[in-house]
Amino acid sequence: MITKYLDPKNDVAFRKIFGTEKNKDILMHFLNDMAMFEDNPSITDISFLKTIQDPEIASKKTSIVDILCKDASGRQYIVEMQVANDIGFAERAQYYAAKAYINQANVGDRYHNLREVVFLAITQFNMFPKRKHFKSDHIILEKESHDHDLTHLAFSFLELPKFNKKIHQLDGMIDKWMYFFKHGKETSEA
Repeated sequence: MITKYLDPKNDVAFRKIFGTEKNKDILMHFLNDMAMFEDNPSITDISFLKTIQDPEIASKKTSIVDILCKDASGRQYIVEMQVANDIGFAERAQYYAAKAYINQANVGDRYHNLREVVFLAITQFNMFPKRKHFKSDHIILEKESHDHDLTHLAFSFLELPKFNKKIHQLDGMIDKWMYFFKHGKETSEA
């Protein structure tokens, strides 16, 4: 008997696989495999945070993310599955990351205690049509020297339409994750 699994691109399935305490080891493996900077230590534990980021003023926009968590060092991760090609998704990614960043500070807190925020999105559309590779990492660089002095916001995008490898062509964990997201619902137990 061939069984099909839930589509990991489905919101409910995605949150069940990656956004529950029971499965947090899966999310930790995923985040470690997607690490943007090689000098980052491995994530050994995470805690889930509230996915609804309420505004301080009623007239401002509420943000609802798929997964928001932080590791033992306080670094926060926003993980989004985005199927619809909504206008302004790149701006929304920056808004979500900035909101998670500023929500760390309370009255009397010191700015130097703010921790990094990493935004990671898996998209069912081409975010950056001019880029050929399916994974792109975005950081803030100084324009002339390309020094990376502003280190607290980082963005990674995994564009599923650009990933066209067959199962026998997979090379490394990022390829395996991409294959899972793209073909997960077609996978059988055999």
